[in-house]
Amino acid sequence: MWFVEGREPLIAIVRRKQMSYDLSVHLTTKRMPTPQEWQTSIARHGFPLRIDTDFDVTALSGWLPCEYQGKEGGFEYRYAVLDNQELSELEVPQRLPCMISFSASARAREEFLSAVISAAVLAEITEGLVVDPQEGRSHESTLAIRWAKDVESSFQHDRTIPRCGHQPSNASTPWWKFW
Repeated sequence: MWFVEGREPLIAIVRRKQMSYDLSVHLTTKRMPTPQEWQTSIARHGFPLRIDTDFDVTALSGWLPCEYQGKEGGFEYRYAVLDNQELSELEVPQRLPCMISFSASARAREEFLSAVISAAVLAEITEGLVVDPQEGRSHESTLAIRWAKDVESSFQHDRTIPRCGHQPSNASTPWWKFW
């Protein structure tokens, strides 16, 4: 299980999240790849993820559909260029003014892993920085892929994070019998 010494394991954080899990990648504006380059790098690293490659990386502000292991996934995507004051507040180096925000359901494995993998690969190919505010950590480009593979591995066999957004239930009574 992936964790930071002295901190709660990431999988435990995700288990108790009710809505979304947010990440950001900070990079130089000139290094932003095309969606096709991004997808090529995802495949090169061996991740079972396909992102929609038919979008403008600077114009999209909304849902980016993906498939993780052949199952529907995706995340909210937003591109922004931050000023020096915003970078200072976020404690991000001024050399990385471009911020890509990822927001995914913390209850759907395919969405969560789509965001984690996409963010890590983007950081790696742009020599950027992944920031995880829930965990209070950041992952530099050279370590981002290892982080994503560790996260992915820890979620492969965990049944508490449902697939396709369906929350597991311990109830023995079907939902329709509660009416």
